[in-house]
Amino acid sequence: MSLLWRDHTAVFVGADAVEVAHYPGRFARGAPQRSRVTIESASGRTANVVEALRAALGPPRTQRGDATVVVSNHYVRFALVPEASKLRNDAERAVAARHTLQSVYGEAAAHWRVVLDGAGRKGAAIAAGIDAELVDAIVAALAAANLRARTLKPLFASALNASRRTLGAGPAWFGVAEPGRLALAYVERGTWLSLRSHRLRRSLEQELPVLLEQDRLTGLVRGGSETNGRVVLASSAAVQVELPAGSWTVQSIPLELAGRA
Repeated sequence: MSLLWRDHTAVFVGADAVEVAHYPGRFARGAPQRSRVTIESASGRTANVVEALRAALGPPRTQRGDATVVVSNHYVRFALVPEASKLRNDAERAVAARHTLQSVYGEAAAHWRVVLDGAGRKGAAIAAGIDAELVDAIVAALAAANLRARTLKPLFASALNASRRTLGAGPAWFGVAEPGRLALAYVERGTWLSLRSHRLRRSLEQELPVLLEQDRLTGLVRGGSETNGRVVLASSAAVQVELPAGSWTVQSIPLELAGRA
């Protein structure tokens, strides 16, 4: 069967629910079939995540299809790998990414699937780590539904792809907001200078200005105090935010968490 006609299923593994959108063929018209299943426990245990994923996927497809998976930043740990453009091959990039994550998060990183993004560019690249047990369990659940995992990426990476034209080469802050979580990075001249993932204990409107100011005061960010800077904020409609006029300039990018690739 031609890949142009193969069914496509988009999956978002969130912190508290799994969302699935099924598109029956590349040229089929009409709205996708959608389902959302709450994860039994907010702890994010792999067994609970997979149970919700299997329920959201439903019975196995009669014909094999492709799936793209986006994983909430709640499940991902990030670090910046300096001078990544000097790494010569995939083996060196993998070693550098894992070493950097272990230096930040300790031995837990030894059990993660690790990827390095942007290694061919100047400056730092973004290393991301996801628990290997969770990745394997997601792939197995898809296979049981007769789906092949074509891609599996963090929400940060998916949101960045959707926001690159707006973000440009900076200088700008780039935020990916979810309920209870904000990944916040700073880019200047195409180089990542800062990246942190924050757990939100208050509303995004309350915490975002504080976190932006903290990043600005680290010394890595060279934004002036009078015009604090441009913020590109990617989020679902539920967490859109507007900051007071005259402070940070916010450009919002709406995200469809389980959207067609």
